[in-house]
Amino acid sequence: VDAQVGRLIEALDRLKLSNNTIVIFTNDNGGEWLSNNGPLFNRKWTVWEGGIRVPALVRWPGRIPRGTVSDQVGITMDLTASILAATGATVPPETRLEGINLFPIWEGKAPKTERTLFWRTNVGGHSQKAVRGGDLKLVFDGNHTFIFDIRTDPGERRDLAGRRQDAALKLRELLADWERDVDAEAGQKSK
Repeated sequence: VDAQVGRLIEALDRLKLSNNTIVIFTNDNGGEWLSNNGPLFNRKWTVWEGGIRVPALVRWPGRIPRGTVSDQVGITMDLTASILAATGATVPPETRLEGINLFPIWEGKAPKTERTLFWRTNVGGHSQKAVRGGDLKLVFDGNHTFIFDIRTDPGERRDLAGRRQDAALKLRELLADWERDVDAEAGQKSK
């Protein structure tokens, strides 16, 4: 993969298309069961960091400074909003994009923004849900509830549920609201 991505970048440079081409290299989930996602916990098909946190490399010479590292929290759906904005595409007002345009942040034109993100999965009858608000993440795994400070504990090993019940209740409410919205929208589309 490295060699082929290198060939692609060389071709863009040789054809003088680099400044007008956005190259994004990422993944949609953590590694499979044989992967080492360390120091993150768990793997693909889970809402734990090892299942959802992935690296992303974005190249847009002349727009994103070379060597820039961003700790802006993002989600794959942000790529849709970002690419639409970068191309100047008109998005119909009734469209509910689930992401935000990250390019102004990556370009250094806008400050990092706090995000609230949601996940849920049900694989093999095992239900998991999570919500991240700022640095705090609430995880429901089966009948267990956890809360973690992802900034200081990305491996999700120090459960703060006993000490951060205020945050757990707030995040639980946000998750319930999100699920109602998603389920209602899914119900409308199936009619």
